[in-house]
Amino acid sequence: MEETEPPYKESEALPKSREIHRALMAYSRDAILGVNHKGTIVFWNKGAEQIFGYSSPEILGQPVTQLISEKNREGHALALSAFLTGDCGETALIEGEALRKDGSAFPIELSFSIEQQNGKLLGLAVGRNITERKNTEQALRESAERYCNLFATCLEAVFSADVPDNTGVGDKALEKLGDYCLEELTEMKPTDILTSESREYLSRQIDKILSAGESVSSIVREIFRKNGKRILIEQYLSFINRKGKFVGFDGSRSDITEDKVRERELKDRFLNLANIVCRVIESCDPYTAGHQQRVAKLARLVGENMGLAADIVERLYLDGLLHDIGKVSIPRSILTKPGQLAEEEWALIRAHTKQGYGILKDANLPCPIADVALQHHERLDGSGYPYGITEEKLGPEVSILAVCDVVEAMSSHRPYRPARTTTDVLKELKDGRGTKYNASVVDVMLPLIESGEFRRAWNGRDPKSAATEVLGA
Repeated sequence: MEETEPPYKESEALPKSREIHRALMAYSRDAILGVNHKGTIVFWNKGAEQIFGYSSPEILGQPVTQLISEKNREGHALALSAFLTGDCGETALIEGEALRKDGSAFPIELSFSIEQQNGKLLGLAVGRNITERKNTEQALRESAERYCNLFATCLEAVFSADVPDNTGVGDKALEKLGDYCLEELTEMKPTDILTSESREYLSRQIDKILSAGESVSSIVREIFRKNGKRILIEQYLSFINRKGKFVGFDGSRSDITEDKVRERELKDRFLNLANIVCRVIESCDPYTAGHQQRVAKLARLVGENMGLAADIVERLYLDGLLHDIGKVSIPRSILTKPGQLAEEEWALIRAHTKQGYGILKDANLPCPIADVALQHHERLDGSGYPYGITEEKLGPEVSILAVCDVVEAMSSHRPYRPARTTTDVLKELKDGRGTKYNASVVDVMLPLIESGEFRRAWNGRDPKSAATEVLGA
């Protein structure tokens, strides 16, 4: 038979509600004090002793204003008096500065309530030392002030936007950048200042950045100033996500139009210098004059038809201009010698790749240029020179220059042989496709040769156009 617990005896019943309240008030860590209608303290718990430093015998019977600092005393006394007469409702919340027994002040929050006791009003107050909270609030205010000052005085155009609310803020530099005031920018759609070319580009870039989960990203694009002038800006975006949802972004913008103009000028000057060096080299060998420039133009054409990035296409052009720079070390008598060359003479000619690498490797040029000078006679199957290295060690730019160099050399007259026919050139590439020469490069080159476009490229565009197109894009 299942046993059952006997009913509770009367003596075991839970304490009355009033007794529970008294126990809670007496031992609460908050300061709890009772005040009669005259403002005299009539109740004082342990928490109040710890916070204010007064024991119960010391404080009971004293006016509550004794706990309030001088600067708050008069105002709080009036408010307390009105509250204790029932004129201010049944609850109140007061913040102010309190005094400890030792005279030190601290911020306090007092929550007042009124209850009836023996027909008289009794005010109960729960007090908390809010020093830590006030310190935190002050630190936050100071941090916000520093942020706002930094935001206001920043020389960069800084902005912040909230997508759901379609709101945003910016600094004075943002106004100066586009000559729009902040009110105008807030009312405008972001696409209103974009050129038509930039709109689709920006959308793709943002989608790409969001999908990659990048925290800060750079985007270069064109915008319209208020007067209709186009400027090129670099924009850094930091995307804000809350609970996995994109809600806004912060960022900065800077006008890089002048920087790009200077960059273009420097690149044009460098291209001019590279062309001068190219002509100096070829002046030693009148029979191959123009070889490097033709290889450069052909490499650029192949790179474009392969869909390579604009900066790589530009570098291919430089590769072509400088790939034979090592020929300055070869005696002119060998370069211009008619008829077949002796083995020793061939050895000197082959050494131009190492000589070129030695000249370019410490010149602080784009990294692959020196490697191209060294390796443009290497072949995928290891049959080339100077080291006989194979496909896995040859970079993509080397593979392109190697094919372009062969096509130009075979198509041009040399002192020791006549120019080869188009049929000969096509056969060389087809036979070597995938063995000596990169198959992808050959596949692009063949139609260029068959259509004659490769020869038109030699007599067409200005050598500066590659850099101009890259910087103007």
